[in-house]
Amino acid sequence: MNKKYLGYESPHKRNLFLLCWVAYFSTYICRLNFSAVMPELQKGEVFSESQIALVSSAFFICYGAFQFVSGILGDKLDTRLMVFWGLLISSVSNILIFFNHSFYSLLFLWAINGIVQSMVWSPILKIASVNFNEVEKKKFGIDISTTVPIGTLLSYGISLLTLIFLPWQYVFLTCGLTELLISFYWFIGTKNLKQSDAEKEKSKALEVAPMSAKKTIKILLAGGLFFLLIPIAIQGTLKDSVTQWIPTFLGDAFGSKTTFSLALTMILPIINVTGAYFAKAVDKKVKNEITTSLIFFVISAVFLTILMLFGSKNIIIALISMAAITNCMFAINVMLITMVPLAFASTGRVSTISGFLNAMAYIGCGILNIFAGKILEISSSWSVLFIMWLILAVIAIFVSAISVPLWKKTKAKKL
Repeated sequence: MNKKYLGYESPHKRNLFLLCWVAYFSTYICRLNFSAVMPELQKGEVFSESQIALVSSAFFICYGAFQFVSGILGDKLDTRLMVFWGLLISSVSNILIFFNHSFYSLLFLWAINGIVQSMVWSPILKIASVNFNEVEKKKFGIDISTTVPIGTLLSYGISLLTLIFLPWQYVFLTCGLTELLISFYWFIGTKNLKQSDAEKEKSKALEVAPMSAKKTIKILLAGGLFFLLIPIAIQGTLKDSVTQWIPTFLGDAFGSKTTFSLALTMILPIINVTGAYFAKAVDKKVKNEITTSLIFFVISAVFLTILMLFGSKNIIIALISMAAITNCMFAINVMLITMVPLAFASTGRVSTISGFLNAMAYIGCGILNIFAGKILEISSSWSVLFIMWLILAVIAIFVSAISVPLWKKTKAKKL
């Protein structure tokens, strides 16, 4: 494979990957900026913990619920335009928050943000499934997963710089304008991206007619993917909820200013870039995405225990533990949300299956995040929240263990 093209076999495929990477990366800029301003909202008593959790959960629940719809549409509609409109409306929603940021306006606009951002991920996976060969699909899946930690890093970076000089409302304006520019980069870039005749023939050969819904459900059942909805929801919670609450935790537990908390939090995504490659290395040995996920759930449970016992006493231990937990969740996310759906490329239902699995991750995260807000408001104890996260990790370990042989049997059939 030609190394000149970032490991892809042609300039077209390299450019297509880069466009997909930048598009999905930008969604995190306009997603985690709310996490960045949460300490300001809490300290300034702008909103209560329950209200903050409700706004956050509105995004996750709407994002998750519409992931399934977007997944189905992604197998039928123009994926290029779906991604463009998702990015464009998301950026506008953020910009509007700058002008009107009452609680109900924020709740409504953040829910809209969740709905339209759901139009990005599944169509991108669909694009990958019909434009890349089997080797490239695996590379694409690992490489695009780096959008999450790098997008997190840039979101916190933009938010940090904005908060140093301006009130919290401006965070939504700066992040919104950034995503607005990227939406047009996607629109223009994909419009002018031309394939050679040979590449068009290859893409056409890779594209298959969608399998019937009935047969797809049978495959999902046989593969144990319905069992996996529980660990998928849990990894979504531990990935996004932990990341989201970190700046607030550092402020509460150690009296850190919002800007200092954000600066510390930015260490985590730098470390989390490695999560996908750790997952790749482990999966290369065990050759089973569910087994790989199980291993990382076990590691996360160890660090959740350390966080529960010592996290509120030592900021270094807290940061190391949270970095390890989120790193494990990024590794699991690559396996369950990216690599598993791509294994179904031959069914023509990659977007549908991806949307379904991703929906469960975010709906679960949204519901459990409401409980997180209630726990903090009622008990004012972070240890109670850490215990809840630990219990969730243990549940995920048991369910994943049950699903391992089912997925092994399904993969043996060579979908």
